[in-house]
Amino acid sequence: MSAVEKELVKTHLIETGIHYRSMQASDLESASLCFAVSFQREPMVQCLGISVEEFLPFARICCQLAIEQGLGLVAFDEQEGKIAGFTILQDALLEIPEDTFTGHGNLIPIFEILDRLQSNYIREKNISASGTVVVSFVTGVNLEYQGSKIAFHLFGQSMELAKALGFETMITLVTGRFSQNGVRRRYSFAPHSSIYYNDFQFKGETVFANLPDTKLSCMLMERNIKS
Repeated sequence: MSAVEKELVKTHLIETGIHYRSMQASDLESASLCFAVSFQREPMVQCLGISVEEFLPFARICCQLAIEQGLGLVAFDEQEGKIAGFTILQDALLEIPEDTFTGHGNLIPIFEILDRLQSNYIREKNISASGTVVVSFVTGVNLEYQGSKIAFHLFGQSMELAKALGFETMITLVTGRFSQNGVRRRYSFAPHSSIYYNDFQFKGETVFANLPDTKLSCMLMERNIKS
């Protein structure tokens, strides 16, 4: 753990019994499972019918990368002795290896819509230097912690970590209405761009057309976090 992370986790114990700390190698399997399980509530995953088992290998890749880069945090329930939630940051200019989606083709439409928003943002803002813009890639909690404030605390913790690491701007790709409203109201993120799910086409097909909320969109939001 870096000096920055040590100082961060030392000074931020937000809820009694829930300890917020960096994601460690020993957390890989439990954090990956939390990722896969929490994403079952995500609109696009539900629409495509992606199971926990199908999502888990990709979640493991993301968590492993977060551990290696020091860009993952977990909320650890000390009384229960298990992970309650997690969050992962990524540099906006991170290049995902081409073989990441090998065997996970069912996930490609999801990450195509996310990449479209993020790539357009990078071009529009003319971002060329790593270490300046960070992406709040994903935040999730296990089922029994739904309705708690753990996810929002994790998001706030990730902002503090990003600031400490010298990032100037944070963006987040928010897929649901509740999360969009929460990030806007609680952390003052501003909407930048969005794509309505019902309008999005992948290989000529409107793959998310079955979502009942026709006004729901995937939204990129941003905030200047420079101290």
